[in-house]
Amino acid sequence: MYSFIAAVFGLVGFCNDKDLSCAGWSRNGLCETDDTVKNLCPHSCGICPLICSDRNEHCPNWAKDGECTASSDYMHRECGTSCGLCSPKCVDLHDDCKRWSHDGQCEQNPTFMNINCPLSCGICDYKCKDTHNDCPGWASEGECVANPGHTMKMCPTSCGLDMCSGDDACKDFNTTTCKIWALNDQCTVNPTMMLLKCPIACGVCSAVCEDNNRDCMNWATEGHCETNPLGMQSLCPQSCGICHKIEELYKVKVGWEKEKDEL
Repeated sequence: MYSFIAAVFGLVGFCNDKDLSCAGWSRNGLCETDDTVKNLCPHSCGICPLICSDRNEHCPNWAKDGECTASSDYMHRECGTSCGLCSPKCVDLHDDCKRWSHDGQCEQNPTFMNINCPLSCGICDYKCKDTHNDCPGWASEGECVANPGHTMKMCPTSCGLDMCSGDDACKDFNTTTCKIWALNDQCTVNPTMMLLKCPIACGVCSAVCEDNNRDCMNWATEGHCETNPLGMQSLCPQSCGICHKIEELYKVKVGWEKEKDEL
């Protein structure tokens, strides 16, 4: 079960644009001429693919040394997670994670808990993430309105859904009610209402690992991951290398499972 969960959840990270105009800017050639557009539109500008991850074990250390800026072409290609472009999916790997968290284990045993129970420890959270490569184009062509059941679920970022921002972002208005409605197929029958009211139950939001402050990379470069580990690891898990460790744990477990099957 452990390795199966890792295979499904852990080897996928999402590279998403940060502005609804990215598809149009890309078609107009601004990715080649405007650095601001490149920073806002990593997916549309081809800086990172939709599905991405760190590809080198040294990525977190290189990122802390400032290489994401100094050697951006290489780092954005090889170290998307550590450079803040890719947001890996994550999951609590143990049934006891919530209980351990309530018992204070996230603070007492962070090395184990942060990567094995990232949701319960607040390392990961539910966020809007486009999960299809064509989302920017579909949104610009009006598919969010013409085909909401499919497009709004697959492309919440490109569709600019209201539930993707603010204090109540990616929260079901009522957990029990949303689960019941979802079981009754309301996410498909009544998508416009359900995807906004029940984004977790309807699968609009993904549990991902990413920084929660735009200054995280600078703080990590200044050494704050080491001087203030408890605060930084939950606020800046990408820049502090926690997201990379989650990816690596899942890859190791999947590899172990494959090797075992070959014996």
